[in-house]
Amino acid sequence: MSRQMKETERLRRCLRALLAAFAAALLVFSYTPPGKAVWAQLMRTAGLAHFTAALSADALHVHVISVGKADAILLESPGAAVLVDCGTADAAQEILNYLDARGIDRLSAVWISHPDDDHSGGLSEIAQSLPVGEVVESASAESAAGSASLPEALPVRRTAAGEYFAYGGMRLEVLGPLEDYAEANDSSVVFRLQYGDFSMLFCGDIEEAAEQALLKSGAPLRADVLKVAHHGSNTSTSAALLEAVRPRYAVISSGEDRNLLPRNAVLKRLDAAGAEVFRTDTDGTVVFSAAQGEIAVTTENGRSALPQAAGKGSEP
Repeated sequence: MSRQMKETERLRRCLRALLAAFAAALLVFSYTPPGKAVWAQLMRTAGLAHFTAALSADALHVHVISVGKADAILLESPGAAVLVDCGTADAAQEILNYLDARGIDRLSAVWISHPDDDHSGGLSEIAQSLPVGEVVESASAESAAGSASLPEALPVRRTAAGEYFAYGGMRLEVLGPLEDYAEANDSSVVFRLQYGDFSMLFCGDIEEAAEQALLKSGAPLRADVLKVAHHGSNTSTSAALLEAVRPRYAVISSGEDRNLLPRNAVLKRLDAAGAEVFRTDTDGTVVFSAAQGEIAVTTENGRSALPQAAGKGSEP
């Protein structure tokens, strides 16, 4: 064999060794958390993976699903999944697709804040499409479950302030409604989610009367995240409420609407309160993740927030 052929063969062996070493290193890296995140991002960029694919299985994730001017929020812990509101009837399949992308084939519960169509419209289709442990709704509002087509054996529970629920490490404390209101919005179930140090306040579509009753009740309103009431309407989210909650983050379920929600006055109050605002109309689906005492935010449209300590809300 000529010297040139020997040199060529030596280069080939070196190249094969380098490629094998690179492949081994890439394989090892792929099993590390940074490696998994890189691959997940590449898969998302190529349209081959859901944007939540890299989320940890050992954390709480609150998914504020983008369904226009409507509410559909998935509470996902390592041991349970709860859907809070079901969007409109037209959004039911989109919500089911999202649950499927998260590998969820059973819901511990579906909570309906109040019977308006943009919160309960998808209930029938969702409850008929996968097993649901129970439906929970406001005792002070007209029953959304009563007018829905539900499996006969599905339990329906009417809840009121002072009750507690536990699902897979999540503790839900019902804070309202505190009175019987003529308006369905004010009759929304208001509850506070606690998971370790993380807390989030869910306000349904409550307006001024229910807000004032909450403030006067002395209920524990302080929370890391606020689900802004009534899609950012100016009838809700007063400066007094924000002073009591002191949220680090606020999230608004909104979409194209003739009422131009969220209103600028609400956004200004949130900014003055020190809350970083996320919106489904601009950010797509928004996910708050809580693990090891920290909160991280991921959005469908690529916006994120650096991890922050849970349990503190915004500074006074």
